[in-house]
Amino acid sequence: MNLRAAAPTGRRRVVGPAILFGAAVVVTAVAAVLLLRSRTPAPSIGAGVATASVAPTVSSSPATPEARKLVGRWLRSDSEYTIEILDVAPDGRVEARYFNPQPIHVSRAEAKPQHGRLALFVELTDRGYPGSYYTLTYDDQGDTLEGVYHHLGLREDFAVGFFRLDEDSTNAAAPR
Repeated sequence: MNLRAAAPTGRRRVVGPAILFGAAVVVTAVAAVLLLRSRTPAPSIGAGVATASVAPTVSSSPATPEARKLVGRWLRSDSEYTIEILDVAPDGRVEARYFNPQPIHVSRAEAKPQHGRLALFVELTDRGYPGSYYTLTYDDQGDTLEGVYHHLGLREDFAVGFFRLDEDSTNAAAPR
């Protein structure tokens, strides 16, 4: 490796050890910041629509009987992504599947009351889904799910909505 740089006078000068040491310090500082960010405590499911680098921790609040309203197939309004809710346990654990359109592993899904509404959390861990997750709220009047998809691979959040699919067919139910 050539450590010489051209000087304005045409002479060559050697890049000093101080410059190399400074570059090493900068690289180390950047690595330390990235490491600290990855260890930041996770927000709770009620943290809102803030950008998060890790999935929220969901408290063990019991789900209400109202949570059974989530059972069914839900189609994302801007794509062919589907969440299928098979069951909601009394403790809030949700048995769910996710399709894009192929199955994607759901590592965790939970429902709980939050601010007078029903909140749904679905975490995905699969190839291309490094812990990305949905934080959704059920709208009883519209029979829809609204919220945010936190794409950890891109480190971006996307506002999303889901509407219920007909139970008897693969055609979408008309929104109410």
